[in-house]
Amino acid sequence: MKDIKKRVITGSVIFVVFATFIFLTLKVHWAFFDALVIFLAQIASLEVCNAISKKFPRPLVILVSLTVIFGYLAYMVAQTVFDIGGITSFYCIMLVMCLIAIICSLCSKKIGTNNVVSTMFVLVYPVSALMYLLGFNHFPDPYRANMILILFVSAPLTDTFAYFVGSIVKGKKLCPKISPNKTISGAIGGLIGGTLGGVLMFFISGTAIGEYLGMGAFMPGLANCINFICMGAVCSFATQFGDIFASFIKRIVGIKDYGNLLPGHGGVMDRIDGLIIGGVTLFLYASILMAI
Repeated sequence: MKDIKKRVITGSVIFVVFATFIFLTLKVHWAFFDALVIFLAQIASLEVCNAISKKFPRPLVILVSLTVIFGYLAYMVAQTVFDIGGITSFYCIMLVMCLIAIICSLCSKKIGTNNVVSTMFVLVYPVSALMYLLGFNHFPDPYRANMILILFVSAPLTDTFAYFVGSIVKGKKLCPKISPNKTISGAIGGLIGGTLGGVLMFFISGTAIGEYLGMGAFMPGLANCINFICMGAVCSFATQFGDIFASFIKRIVGIKDYGNLLPGHGGVMDRIDGLIIGGVTLFLYASILMAI
């Protein structure tokens, strides 16, 4: 009971922080969302670096941090000047940092090839995956508000429904070798919760509140409703996959949580592990939808 209370309190604080940044992003300035993503990228990458170093050679933390900073600057130059190519520009910076890591390993006896491999892993996960969240903030209306809100509603609802349904219903384990606490009932509950998040956003998008936040229809009629539902379901599925993948890494390195910054939840990475993959998946979904 004490753990649940601590989890609920911390979760409430996280909700307020995220909701505040999202509101400021949609109604004041886009920079608030970018600042949130860059902050999450810096903390999450540091936590993954620390986790990997428990069993493998430590990643080059400085290069990882510099990739986040300079990668974001390159992203913004591309988006503001050319209005395209932000993600590509980030990957160019990431490639340069990988080359620098290789050169460092060749010039230093303290840095080995395995340190370079560990660094590259962190640059891919979670750093580059988080960069796709920036794409939401630079989508045209109404995609911008729709995608941000769907992600930050469906992903938490997925985690919440999965946790409580799994705790109450229990039943057969989903993947006992990776995460012994996850159950099939919890996964189904999470999928329902995330899909309901898409349904909720559909109804809100058609209200005065939705209009105030910059939401709107992707396309007319029933197709719009179907898209909201599909995005909620897709986000939920990807969120659960991201959670399992993060658990797989923790199992390999022999840790329970990525950190202890968030009481009852572990580290920042423990809180956003599913949201990261959900964000990448929704970015691809939205990109295809805009291209149709």
